Amino acid sequence: MANHDRIARVRNRTLRLAYHWWSREKNNIFASENLSETAAIDLVQPSPNKHPSSDPRLEQKPGPSQKPASIRGEIKYPWGTVAHATVTLGSRSVFSDDAGKYEIPGLEPGAYIVDAKAPFPGYEAAPQNVTAAAGETSVVDFYLDFEKALVHGHVYDEEGKPIVGASLSGLIGGKDVLSAVTDDKGYFKFENANPGAQYVRVNAAGYMAQTLDFAAKKSEETTLDFKLNRAPFKIHGTISDENGGPLQAEVALSSASRIIIQKTFSDAKTGYYEFPVLPGTYGVLATVQDYLSEGWREDVTSDTKVDLRLQRAPPPPTTPPE
Repeated sequence: MANHDRIARVRNRTLRLAYHWWSREKNNIFASENLSETAAIDLVQPSPNKHPSSDPRLEQKPGPSQKPASIRGEIKYPWGTVAHATVTLGSRSVFSDDAGKYEIPGLEPGAYIVDAKAPFPGYEAAPQNVTAAAGETSVVDFYLDFEKALVHGHVYDEEGKPIVGASLSGLIGGKDVLSAVTDDKGYFKFENANPGAQYVRVNAAGYMAQTLDFAAKKSEETTLDFKLNRAPFKIHGTISDENGGPLQAEVALSSASRIIIQKTFSDAKTGYYEFPVLPGTYGVLATVQDYLSEGWREDVTSDTKVDLRLQRAPPPPTTPPE
């Protein structure tokens, strides 16, 4: 009997020691995970009075959802809309459609810089800043204008003296042919010339005309200086109607090979025109709307006066009604 009691006491002591060891090891495990025993039990089986995510480290609240933004617009230039223009926003690029319209969808709300480029050279537009709002479409239109170059310089005579009132033309600015007249210092300036291959023709009374080909540089100054030679002869005269009244006509001077080398307009009040020339064979042709053209051609070895009288053109035939 005593042996049985002793055995029972040893067994109970062993169980208590085992239970204390197990409790100590369990607490060490939960402590190393920085969780309490209660929290660990709640993760496995939540109590009715405690939410599983009551621990702030386990809560993950999503941020407020934002709808994407978009940007759209239209690309235009002086002749209408521009198809296939490239519109760039950061690393994204799209092309305008056949109607010149574009759209960039699915953007994060925020500030952007939008740029547009034509599919052909000679046109430009400044980049635009835009703030794209969540769930909204921002409209950014572009107008591609002509690129511009500054061309200026002087016109001098053979002795280096400025020629006042010399006329210059031929440069293309946008869609137009530009013209200029020299001031009292012989200075001229074209502010809106198109970059690229250009030419300028200079005419001054009593001087041989001169033409210069050059390349205008974008965003840079191009300086041209002309030195004109005095003409030994001139072809001059008046353009009038059948009654002797003065006409403002377009008067063309052609060479011996019948190539037009110079054009001018006769004065509206007097009908007078003048071409400085070297010795050679020349032709003159005067044209006015509603009048028949009139021409002349001969050798020139001295000052030559050519007056042309134009006849009014007959009215066009009328078609009788059927």
